[in-house]
Amino acid sequence: MSTNQSNGVTSRTRDGIFSFLQQVPLSDPNVSFKGKNILVTGANTGLGFEAANKFVALDASRVILGVRDLEKGNHAKSMIEERTGKRDKVEVWKLDMNSYDSIREFASRASDLEHLDVAVLNAGVYMVNYEVSNYGWEETLQVNVLSTTLLGLLLIPKLRSSKTPDSLPVLEFVSSGNHEKVTLSEEQRSADSILQMFNKADTYNASLQYRTSKLFLMYSVQTIARLAKSPNSSEELDFLVTSVCPGYCQSDLSRGHTGFIKNTIKVLLNILVLRTTEEGSRTLVSGTTLGQNAHGRFWQNDILKQPSPLLVGDEGGNMRQKTWKEIVEALKKDNPDINEIIL
Repeated sequence: MSTNQSNGVTSRTRDGIFSFLQQVPLSDPNVSFKGKNILVTGANTGLGFEAANKFVALDASRVILGVRDLEKGNHAKSMIEERTGKRDKVEVWKLDMNSYDSIREFASRASDLEHLDVAVLNAGVYMVNYEVSNYGWEETLQVNVLSTTLLGLLLIPKLRSSKTPDSLPVLEFVSSGNHEKVTLSEEQRSADSILQMFNKADTYNASLQYRTSKLFLMYSVQTIARLAKSPNSSEELDFLVTSVCPGYCQSDLSRGHTGFIKNTIKVLLNILVLRTTEEGSRTLVSGTTLGQNAHGRFWQNDILKQPSPLLVGDEGGNMRQKTWKEIVEALKKDNPDINEIIL
């Protein structure tokens, strides 16, 4: 019998009456990260924390926690050190994904590292209510798409320079399999701005917004994967780009949900259906170990999945180019120097 228990409900119970809802068990990576410098964003809690803990346990030389709240980040550091028994491995860096200045400062610090071997961009939001960032974008679009894309771009020079004959650095984006459920209407596809179509308060739907933000992020992933090619070779890669989905997990992502009924459903799902954050974090770690076969691809349930229809073919290509152009234009208003990276 499994020793994993949550609120008194054992894995055997979950595998019984709710077995039809269970997700595929994930393999737990056992790969050495000795000598590797690794950063994980959104790392003070949930999936990011558990992934960082695994990287430390798997012998990484340095694991950087990108966190919005330094006090919480330092608490997470202490917990990881207590769990793993390893000191002087974890660093806590400030990162506010709602601030371009903070993102740029974080990336600048990363550029001062001797080498950056793995970057896991895990920070994300699920906004129950419509809220607008300082840059005029609904916060789900801001954090999950624009800010995450910006950070990925700003890390490229360091990742590129960290390549060795034996190892390619990895840039991993934490996405969601829910991007496969998105359908776009003809009005949305043909709109002058697809991003602006999802930047409206009067049509805001939290679940749809989250799924769509992950689709837009996948367009960024596809394009950034193209930027990973060596300037000296059309075939050779300087770093790897992957995206992963940990599955439905017990996390703080939906912490904005309130009300007795919603909270009751959430508790039942946590106990009976959802993966623990430790289980989900296995995907974040294993996704960085797959090698060139995973470049530009999507890792979920220990499988490199086939891309969804909106990511392939003429339609997918056109939507990717359109969305990427808008993302770049939005970012360049406050970050004009990204041209040096994307050209």
